[in-house]
Amino acid sequence: MEWYNNISNFPQWLQANPRYGYLIVAGIFVLWLIGVICGWKWTYSRPGNPGGNFWMETLGEKTFRFWLGVLLTILAGIAVYLFFVSDKQALCQ
Repeated sequence: MEWYNNISNFPQWLQANPRYGYLIVAGIFVLWLIGVICGWKWTYSRPGNPGGNFWMETLGEKTFRFWLGVLLTILAGIAVYLFFVSDKQALCQ
């Protein structure tokens, strides 16, 4: 049950090393990006929200997916950048 102890200690470990949160966020963005590229509708369509579909109706599904992919790539890149910048700041202190 060593793996259970490791998993249960994860919140304390993340509090001790907060910069790794940027990698977790980047991973979420990459997973979302994979879903958009593969065409998983749950990653880009919102059937219950009429205002959320405005851009998809305006641009079309393929164009909307393209620009959402560009946005997710930029956001994942920023999260990875912040991870490395926070590492340099920790080393300088």
